Amino acid sequence: MKNQRRTKRRTMAAAVMACMLCMSWAGGAYAETAVPVESAVETKAEQAALSELRYVALGDSLTVGFEPQLLKEKNPVPYGFADRVLEQALYKGRAKLSNYGILGLTSEGLRIYVKAIQSGQALKYADLKSVAADPRAASIEQGIAQAKTDIEQANVITVTIGGNDFGALLNEMSELTDDKTKGLVGGLIEQYTSNVSETVKMLKAMNPKATIVIADQYQPLPKFQREALYQKLMAVADQFTSAIDGMAKTFAEEGTDVKVAHVAELFKGKEAELTHTNLMEQDIHPTQKGYELMAKAFAETIWGSYREPKPNSTGSTTIVVKGQELTTTNLPTVRNNRTFVAIKDIVDAMGATSKWDNKTSTAIITYGDRVLTLPIGSKSASVNGQPLAVDAPAFLLKVGKEQKTYVPLRLLADGLGFQIENRTKAHTVFINP
Repeated sequence: MKNQRRTKRRTMAAAVMACMLCMSWAGGAYAETAVPVESAVETKAEQAALSELRYVALGDSLTVGFEPQLLKEKNPVPYGFADRVLEQALYKGRAKLSNYGILGLTSEGLRIYVKAIQSGQALKYADLKSVAADPRAASIEQGIAQAKTDIEQANVITVTIGGNDFGALLNEMSELTDDKTKGLVGGLIEQYTSNVSETVKMLKAMNPKATIVIADQYQPLPKFQREALYQKLMAVADQFTSAIDGMAKTFAEEGTDVKVAHVAELFKGKEAELTHTNLMEQDIHPTQKGYELMAKAFAETIWGSYREPKPNSTGSTTIVVKGQELTTTNLPTVRNNRTFVAIKDIVDAMGATSKWDNKTSTAIITYGDRVLTLPIGSKSASVNGQPLAVDAPAFLLKVGKEQKTYVPLRLLADGLGFQIENRTKAHTVFINP
């Protein structure tokens, strides 16, 4: 009977890993989420790019932002901690995320992956020894050169790794003696520390100036499911945190800046709320609340603060310009899947100026050395005299007794050389010069 229970638990552990790590969506982890801004003045675009925060996320399915319901969606779009960290950066200025999360990745796999990136050698996905297949294997293999470029240019690199190293403990520890548990955990932590230390050294060799932030590992099992096992797993999580803190301290003594985002502490006692831990659904990934807390831990470690988005009671998209929410009684409106805003509100927020040509029904907006000419109702505009195609023309909208000029937000931002980032899941559009 004991052997039958052990076999059943091992089978369940394998099913947990397969279910929570195998994904079928086509979206790759290698697309940069920031929208490129076409510039009529090349030098301005280059100057803006230099001030842009480059963020690279490395790690396992937590970096990807996986949740079990994504398996049921036709065109799933993950929204995890890395996406929220990007949004925190966008409150401060231009930012770009390159997410290189790989499903089922272990610390050994991360070391092998980063070594291939550093050396520029071809990578075979099978070499990563992931605990489950990632459907984007071809993209992972082909993305090595771009990953190296992104890492070399990064200001911030975050890492989540270790969950797949320790995953088997969820079902093995309840049948192990304390001595065997101690030996197993000690061996896993030693292996983890070696792999991650080597990975950090390679990242620093590629980019000595980047801030590297590594998360510790939360314990996902709620106390009410297996109370005896819960205490053991909490002790393991504490050992894991101590090991990461010790590794960061060692690097600091060597003059290498490595920070730790303490995620595990935030999950203690809240596992049922913050993870999808459900033995029927067989998944232990964070819920949206869990990912939000992870983002908070990372943001506070990187910047010393986490900005809570203001609640939007209107249900409309929040527009953030230069870090400030646009406050107006003239609400944005959507036509043909394009967001339009009242011109005076957005121009004032940008620090631009505008004037109206009554003869030609044309808005003329100036920001720095850029002049955007935008005729009402026209499918053409110009920047400094150079033609600019318009797929969503500006229009006049009666608000109360006044006629307000509404302009397409993306066209306005692109035309004036601003970065515009539409964060759909956060219902927020960020605009930065």
